[in-house]
Amino acid sequence: MGRTAAGNDEKLLRAGIQLARAKGLGGFTVREVCARSRVNLGMFHYYFTNKDNFDQALLSSLYETLMKNIRLEVSEKQSARENVLSILLAIQRFVRENRRMLSSLAGDVFSGNAKIIDFIGRNFTHHISLLLAQLERAEKEGGLVLKDAANAALVLAVPVVFPQLVAGLDERVPLPWKGRVRPSVTALFSDKGAEERIKVLVNAVFKGGK
Repeated sequence: MGRTAAGNDEKLLRAGIQLARAKGLGGFTVREVCARSRVNLGMFHYYFTNKDNFDQALLSSLYETLMKNIRLEVSEKQSARENVLSILLAIQRFVRENRRMLSSLAGDVFSGNAKIIDFIGRNFTHHISLLLAQLERAEKEGGLVLKDAANAALVLAVPVVFPQLVAGLDERVPLPWKGRVRPSVTALFSDKGAEERIKVLVNAVFKGGK
């Protein structure tokens, strides 16, 4: 679909991203998007037809930003270890910024939403391929502690992503954390310690880690 001089499609997407980050993907309506963007309902339907198409365009826009950020950080002039660290930090920032939306999206996946699962499978795997490529490079260079790149990817990715998904869920539906756990979960919202934790993970996976 062509873009008007006014850029109404972009205005709608920016408003949708703001709402999705605050409420989750299913937590806002088309009318809320139109009101926030100051674009009329007719233009919404012109560009996106319905909410499902809009949600997919929104996710694609966000994911494109993640991939641009990763590609800016990754270079063959850097070691595989440096590139893996850069990729993981970019992923962590993306998940933290979008944690409420992604926690609701994870719920759709776990509940077996075939449409969402298919869309993610077709559109949200390029960062995994880039991470695996760097880990495979390290494997060929003999730089991994683990036996192969796939195992290393699992060890690295889950601890980077999962805590932020839990934090996003906790923001939407406060969980009954007790004692010292609550401040730690709350700290994930700004997550100043993310880089330190990710460096610990990378050091555990690569030989020569300290």
